[in-house]
Amino acid sequence: MKIWSNHYLLLSFLAALPLLALSSSAQAQAEPVPCSVSLEFDSDTKGSIANYVISLQVKNTTGRTVTGTSIIYQDTDQKYLGNTLLKCHGSGPAIKPGSYGECRSTLQKVDGEFIDAFGTEKWTEIVNAQLKTMTDIAFCEILGFSY
Repeated sequence: MKIWSNHYLLLSFLAALPLLALSSSAQAQAEPVPCSVSLEFDSDTKGSIANYVISLQVKNTTGRTVTGTSIIYQDTDQKYLGNTLLKCHGSGPAIKPGSYGECRSTLQKVDGEFIDAFGTEKWTEIVNAQLKTMTDIAFCEILGFSY
C-alpha cells in the first residue's frame, strides 16, 4: 500500500510540472519591458500628419507565429497610462517562433484638418504638447498575443 502511495505522489507531481512551467512563463511575460513613442510625420491630401507611434521589441517564445500583442503602457514609475493592441512584424508579416520582431501601433494622429481649423502655429503647438505627454511612456506590460 505504501509503494502505491509513493507512486501516486510522484505521478501527481509530474502531472503538475507543465502547469508550473506555464504559470512561470506567464509571470515572465507580465514583467514590464522597455517601450517608447516616436513622432512620425506623413502627409495626405489634407496636409501634414503627425503620428505618435508606440513600439517595442518582442521575443516570440510561444511556439506559434505572433501577429500582435496586447499591452498596458506605463511611465517610468510603472504607473498605468493606457492600453492598446500592437501589430507585430518580424522578418515578414509576423514574428515566427523563436524569433524577435517589432510590435507597433499608432496611438494618436494629428492630421491636416487641424491646420485648416487652427492654423500652422496652433497645429505645431498641439503636436509638441502631445509629444510631451507621449514621451512619458517608458514601459509596456505584455498581456497576451494574437496568432
